[in-house]
Amino acid sequence: MSISTIKRLAIILLATSLSSTAWAEPPRGPGWKEGRPGHGPAFNPGPRHGHGLPNFAREVWIGSTLYFLAAGTYYAWNANQQRYVVVQPPPVPATVSSQTYDVIAYPARGQTVEQQGQDRYECHKWAVSQSGFDPATANTAPPVTSSEYYRRALTACLTGRGYSVN
Repeated sequence: MSISTIKRLAIILLATSLSSTAWAEPPRGPGWKEGRPGHGPAFNPGPRHGHGLPNFAREVWIGSTLYFLAAGTYYAWNANQQRYVVVQPPPVPATVSSQTYDVIAYPARGQTVEQQGQDRYECHKWAVSQSGFDPATANTAPPVTSSEYYRRALTACLTGRGYSVN
């Protein structure tokens, strides 16, 4: 084949592929059904639409359970009735406190590892005496004020000993 023939074939293939996309049917996803010309696609109610569920309901996952929430009302799928039913609000999962008792301290004056350990221990003891809270012996989460006071005391002590605390 000559180069001019190859060029002509390439142009014909390109023109054919471009024009074929204009003749292609619109994409039709799951639930598509024919009907109502000029009104666009019509979808069958799927497992997340209809069946007693308001159209404006939002999907909410709590743990591994799927709920739908609409205007403050929770809905869940009832397999026996084959529909969504109103349910009690789900239990709020217990949250783990993001409060940490430790602080990040950089030895700004070049303290040795041994000195850092000693300073941290002594500052911990002082912070416990000031706050009345010892994170090493706590079995439950303390009131926020106690843990915050402990952190502030620990920070003040370490800063006074030459650490940059964040």
